[in-house]
Formats: sequence, C-alpha cells, structure tokens
Amino acid sequence: MLELTPRLKTIGESIERCNVVADIGSDHAYLPIYLIKNNKANKVIASDINIGPAKISKERIKKYGLENYIEVRIGNGLKVIDKYEADIIVIAGMGGLLIKSIIEERMDVAISADRLILQPMRDSRALISWLLKSSFVIIDGEVIKENEKYYEIIRTCFDEEADRDAEVINEVYYYKNTPVLHEYIDRKIEQYMNIINQLKASNVADSDARMRECIEELNNYREAKKWLILNAEQ
Repeated sequence: MLELTPRLKTIGESIERCNVVADIGSDHAYLPIYLIKNNKANKVIASDINIGPAKISKERIKKYGLENYIEVRIGNGLKVIDKYEADIIVIAGMGGLLIKSIIEERMDVAISADRLILQPMRDSRALISWLLKSSFVIIDGEVIKENEKYYEIIRTCFDEEADRDAEVINEVYYYKNTPVLHEYIDRKIEQYMNIINQLKASNVADSDARMRECIEELNNYREAKKWLILNAEQ
C-alpha cells in the first residue's frame, strides 16, 4: 500500500480533479501514483534530472500497473514539458532559489499552467517576493509538520494584472492560520532569540549588522504572531 509523507499528502489532497499534473523532481513517483489512484488527474508527468531516480520511478509505476497514466521524463526542470501541457505543476523538495530559477528558465510553461504548487526547503520569503514581482499571485499557503520539521507549501498562479510592487515583510502572512503555523512562528522566535543571546555573549566586533538583522526578524515574527492571533479571534 502506498503511504505518502504528510508533506506530499497535503500537496496531493489539495489538487482538484484536472487533466494533467507535472511533478518536477518526482521523488520516485510517490505523488504521481497517489494522484492517479485517487482520480485526481487523467495523466501525470513524473520528471527527474537524473537517470537513477527516473528508473526507480518507472519500476514503481509498473508495479502499480499505471504505465498508461504516468509518463516518466528525464530532464532539467520545466524543460521536460511543453507550454499548456500541464494544468498543475508541482515543484517540491528543493531550495526556494532553485525553484525560482526553474520557473525563470521556462516562464512560458509556468505562466501557461492554471496553478503552481511549490514546496521550498529554504528561502521561501525570497521565492514569494520574486513570484509577486513576476506577476504571480499567492492563492494560499500553509505550514505542515513532518518528523519534527516544518515545511512550507505555496500555491500560486500567474496574473498579468497582479500588483508587482507588493512588499513581503514576512512569509507567514500568506499562510493559513493554523496551530502548526503558530508552532512554526514560535520556533522562529526561539531561534532568533538564541542567536541574539549568542551574539551578545560573543562580543565579536563585526556582529552589529547581524544583531540588527536578527532583532528585526525577531520583531517581525512577534508582530506576525500578534496579527494572526487577532485575525483568528475576529
């Protein structure tokens, strides 16, 4: 029986019935198999840049008898799919800056999709900021917890009339107001407090800039928590 991680299951459950999903960097085709078995898509393209993982994907797809529904392609990023070929594009488990470069390299493909589902492992704020400046809108996002780690999932689409001047103060304002999000913010607050205390104890001469940066981040997360609590009560 196929069991998805909470991260992939959250992505899979959020996908509404469509024709074609492209899973970029497919991680052995777990998500594509789930999507077909749960009647979420008519076809899934599972891509990987390396031959080894692609071979494992093909073997797993064959095991489930889904060769007619899932196509494995080997190649870099969105270069493996054509414009308008995929209704939904999933890019998960990569750094935010790498996701940004993947979209930039084939912006025509990204723009043609109805929705992008992105799961950056880091640099989520930089990714969101770039998306907004590139005429994408953030539909929604959420933080989920898996094995004591927090993962951010961002759902976005292109809108040529979007406001490209939006400033991203903190990524958490774009996420669903859930208990896990509050846990995530608490973890961030704790991390920045620890860094500030370490900087104070170190007395390193060139730590002033880093100290100011950490204090600003700490205050931003504290303000975000207040804002989320206020909005939850309304």
